[in-house]
Amino acid sequence: MVITTKRAAAPSTQTQLKIKTGAVNRLVKERQLYLKEIDEQRVRVEEYRQRAIAETGESKRKTYDADLRKQSEVLEETVLMVPHMERRIRDAMQDLENLVLSMKDGAEDIEALASAKEAIAAAASVFASTNTKPDVSASAKPDVSPSAKPVASTSTKAE
Repeated sequence: MVITTKRAAAPSTQTQLKIKTGAVNRLVKERQLYLKEIDEQRVRVEEYRQRAIAETGESKRKTYDADLRKQSEVLEETVLMVPHMERRIRDAMQDLENLVLSMKDGAEDIEALASAKEAIAAAASVFASTNTKPDVSASAKPDVSPSAKPVASTSTKAE
């Protein structure tokens, strides 16, 4: 008796196109969420800094200082994710561009091809302007002392 197993067929070009398009769109959106989180976390760090300055009790001040350090660490980790996301976007965009270029002009799913081209354009816009990148020098190593200036104004390094 011969037992045969079915092997999964390689995904069709159309399926690959939809998967890669979705991946690029998801990564671009995820980067935007990280940028938003950076802004929110900067505000949070400043709030903790102000609380630490205002507190006169030694035990509460130590608690606020510890919270401030932790929130600054969270900010630093979030800032470090942006370049990582940009590398992932660049790789996914390149894969999608290669797939689109390898497709024949008479593609069966014109809508999927149009969506792929839109995703490529959205990903390319991430790299089109240096203004879209966060000011990582301002928050890569935030000063956690309560008397420090606000995080957003500590930028002294040029990228």
